[in-house]
Amino acid sequence: MAGLKKLAGAYLVLLAITVAVFFIVNNFLTDTIDVMTVWLALDMLMLIGLAIGLIYNYGRKKAVDGGAESDSVTRGYFEANAAFFVTAGIAILFLHNWFALLANGSDYLDGNHQSWVIWAVVDTMLPIILGITGCHMWKNSEG
Repeated sequence: MAGLKKLAGAYLVLLAITVAVFFIVNNFLTDTIDVMTVWLALDMLMLIGLAIGLIYNYGRKKAVDGGAESDSVTRGYFEANAAFFVTAGIAILFLHNWFALLANGSDYLDGNHQSWVIWAVVDTMLPIILGITGCHMWKNSEG
């Protein structure tokens, strides 16, 4: 199980780095490659990463929940809950835009500023939260 957790953690970190770098440089690549095709492939990888992140962060959250109402909030409790709820929020935004893209095709993005803003939020926050989750998985793969 430790090896699987390490592998999943490495996947999340590599995915985070890939999405962040491609988000930053994709505007320079429009003349050389079909950027939309790369994003469509990354979307599938991001979906897998979000599923892994949600499952792992829910497990972390569940492990620290259950204290008495009078207990103070610990760092671990805050981190686990923040990681889960941020991952869930990014997953909702991602799925909303991804389903719209699948249903309407890439032409619906022309002039659709709301979708572009949502994609910018997803492509900024997803690498952060999945990178943190991947590092946590890697670090705690033995326990």
